[in-house]
Amino acid sequence: MFRQAIGSASTVLLVLAGSGCTAEQVGREGGLRLLEPEFTDEYWTGNEPTDGQFIDVSSMVFAPNGELVILDRGERSVVVLDTVGREVTRWGRHGDGPGEFNQEPNGVAVSADGVVAVHSFTRVDMFTLSGGPVDSHLVDVSVFDIAFNGQGEVLARVRPATGIEAFAEGVPEQVLRLADRNVLWSAPRAGPPLGSFQFGGLHAIVAGISPNQILVGLSDEYDMSVLDASTGRELGRVFRDVELRGPTERFNDGLREIGLARASTEIGRSIAEQMVYGDPFPVVTDAFVGPPGRVIWVRRGIGVGDALAPPVGEPEDDWVLRLYDLFSAETYEYMGTVEIPEDLRLMAGDSARVAGRHTDPLGVHSVRVLRVAMEER
Repeated sequence: MFRQAIGSASTVLLVLAGSGCTAEQVGREGGLRLLEPEFTDEYWTGNEPTDGQFIDVSSMVFAPNGELVILDRGERSVVVLDTVGREVTRWGRHGDGPGEFNQEPNGVAVSADGVVAVHSFTRVDMFTLSGGPVDSHLVDVSVFDIAFNGQGEVLARVRPATGIEAFAEGVPEQVLRLADRNVLWSAPRAGPPLGSFQFGGLHAIVAGISPNQILVGLSDEYDMSVLDASTGRELGRVFRDVELRGPTERFNDGLREIGLARASTEIGRSIAEQMVYGDPFPVVTDAFVGPPGRVIWVRRGIGVGDALAPPVGEPEDDWVLRLYDLFSAETYEYMGTVEIPEDLRLMAGDSARVAGRHTDPLGVHSVRVLRVAMEER
């Protein structure tokens, strides 16, 4: 069960949105709340030699029929599991033929009618759940995330130029409807140019949270917009007024020392000497909709500095990103914060379950699906 464990005074901005209405902002005394969920394994696959194995699980999503669609980037393959974890089908490999990927695939999305979309660097391929080719978009932009709208059209988070030029110029990211290249959202600020040698720099967060809603925002602030996925109209905001934290000079000195120790070329050493971490640290890293019912799970970055935040430690060491903030998908109200099991990165959810990638001490990936119990609030 989820039960409230601690409370402290803070201010939360509550956003209410109704169908056909513009967002209305309402101030409310909220408070930090640690919720204690009860996780129960529904299945865990890939952790035994007799299971189908995974190399590099980069993305997963539940299909409308309850099956779990998993992208194994290392195998360049898509794996579909039924509701009890049995492999239904597997397709994909390196190549140029139907169902093959000539670019490394990075993310997967599923439409309300069961079409699977897989994005690579400059293309998005679409399939049936059994792996049959449906359509393909070859684009002249760099694709980073994808989602569907209610009409089954693919939306993509992109930079409007390919190659190193886009990063060197600090071009803002956009959300495009690929069918007609209509821009639904454009980031108000660009990430740092490549010449700044900034590690962990600003990027956009994009997640599908309903058949026709997407969540968009920037990784260096806790203020994201819920948009109508067909028109780009803002319906509300997912917002928390939290203290942010960033790297100290000592931290950046340590980051440079690690880079210098790992550098094997003169160019690498030159880059490492100038490297700094973005300020603040990443505040939000990704989001999905999960239990109970329709709740937005936002994975917090190390940049959130409230009372629940883990210690930063040395550069990249002891960073425990196991905290997810939960928001109502109807009112966008902050409900509380949960801590998930160790060595698990959650990526997807449905009305009662969450799914994620488990990494063992040797770096081997497996897939866990867990039921989450929660009391009515």
